[in-house]
Amino acid sequence: MTTTFSESIPEMMQPNWKGINIESFPVKFGQILKFDIDSAKITAVVLDFSEDEGGQWIGVSFIDQNRLFGRQIPSGMINTKCLDLLNLTYIKKDALTDYEVVETITVNKTKVGIGSQSTATSFFEIKRDFDRGIKQRKKEQTPCNKGLTDLNPVRECFFEIEKIKN
Repeated sequence: MTTTFSESIPEMMQPNWKGINIESFPVKFGQILKFDIDSAKITAVVLDFSEDEGGQWIGVSFIDQNRLFGRQIPSGMINTKCLDLLNLTYIKKDALTDYEVVETITVNKTKVGIGSQSTATSFFEIKRDFDRGIKQRKKEQTPCNKGLTDLNPVRECFFEIEKIKN
């Protein structure tokens, strides 16, 4: 369940590659990657890049049945609207060894809002994040304008991949 009353993505929640040479990464923005992990086929779209003292990281949003892993976050207490954000797993560049680029889509960077973030340094951790994401999205989602003071609201949901395209 996702609402159609969404706010535009604030600039501070969009990908920011200032000071990063994204040409040095093995994949490109908008590429859809396929991983074969323990007989599971996992797909993800490249949506961000990061660099820190630990190395280079590729931010991907997993895809299940043409839907992206995301979350709806309440924005405002009165006339609450939603921020539609994507959950990204940042895969360490060194761990990105066994994948296939299946296609490249045209993504509008201003439509990409980064919500939850996790890191993966191995194929095991990529599969762990995917499996956790599927499990969480099987729960009933808390409507965006409800549960503002609840301790455990479920904000995770899916968004159609069309949502981020030009």
